[in-house]
Amino acid sequence: MPHSKDETLSIGWCDNGLTDGKFTEGILYTTIGAVRHGLHINNAVRVQGNQIARQRMDLLEIWYDQIKTDWLLWVDSDIVLTADVLKKLWDAADRHARPIVTGIYFVSKAMEGSLMMPMPAVFMDNAEDEFTMQYIHPMPMNQIIQVDSAGMGLVLMHRSIVPKLRDKFPNTSFFAETDMGNDKFIGEDISFFRKVKKCGIKVYAHTGALVQHMKRFSFDVAYYGLYWHDQAVAEHAARPVIGPRLFPDQTGLSAGFFVGYKLAFLGSLNSRRPRR
Repeated sequence: MPHSKDETLSIGWCDNGLTDGKFTEGILYTTIGAVRHGLHINNAVRVQGNQIARQRMDLLEIWYDQIKTDWLLWVDSDIVLTADVLKKLWDAADRHARPIVTGIYFVSKAMEGSLMMPMPAVFMDNAEDEFTMQYIHPMPMNQIIQVDSAGMGLVLMHRSIVPKLRDKFPNTSFFAETDMGNDKFIGEDISFFRKVKKCGIKVYAHTGALVQHMKRFSFDVAYYGLYWHDQAVAEHAARPVIGPRLFPDQTGLSAGFFVGYKLAFLGSLNSRRPRR
């Protein structure tokens, strides 16, 4: 269902007092560029501190109880937002059918280094272990898919979900973390989405709404494609050739699958170059 022209939108983020310069640039250019897509960002909400679960709950309550816009776009302070990504999320979202739509950024469980394993921050639950999530990988290209949970770094949500959460979990933080030690930890983002799921609210991800995640370098879809393509090539080269020559990677998909990500992203870079 198309959005009403009267629907309102806020952008919100949490930080520790410092933000990446690319993040600030992204917020500025998105606010300006949204107009050409017929979107208007009504205001922004920022919550500073050093306890992320508490910050996220404060932000949600400020947005719902004081700001009172229809939609809130969560953006982490190391994410580079663009107006085109906002437009994709906006078009995918619907207050009734899809009240929560996430975009895609990449994360790694490894320590930051020169070669981190990139995974999309969208997950399915593991029925056998509540402390283990299953990454949606390989990630389908440019599709709207249902997921169980995601990182909170790029999430568009409608205010209609808040009363349902408050009814189901009164006087409770929706972002309360669980730490049992020995790597048994549930972060504030997974905790939130599990409560959402218990309220019967479905969560969707738009795999075409791709953003940069600023770490030691830009952790983005180009790196995702390069990393997994090269892994597939290396695995193939290490195997003996028996029968027809195949080119599978560890997921059962061809290296060409990840080439698609590289080419799509490199093509987008060409389109962004200023015309002389």
